[in-house]
Amino acid sequence: MQAKTAQAEKKALAEKKAAAEKKALAEKKAAAEKKALAEKKALAEKKSRASKKVNSRTQIDSQQKRDSRTELLTVSVSFNTGKIITIASIGILASAILVSAMVFIAG
Repeated sequence: MQAKTAQAEKKALAEKKAAAEKKALAEKKAAAEKKALAEKKALAEKKSRASKKVNSRTQIDSQQKRDSRTELLTVSVSFNTGKIITIASIGILASAILVSAMVFIAG
């Protein structure tokens, strides 16, 4: 009986090993296919980029020319927020004082 179970275990182990080898082979094939596909895609992308570079250079040159022609006047505006906040807070404080004085006088 023990011999039969030992043979059955060996057979199951051999089947598992064969299945693992098949799976590893399938994974290697899939990885090779993915790599080949990625290389084809990269080559196609490289070709398309080469054709786009020619067009982009002319577009960049034309944009630079257009920018140099239209840049006649540059206006720069800056705010001093400290002064604006100070003036606004003085106004709010003055209005609060005036409203409280009116309430005091009217009451």
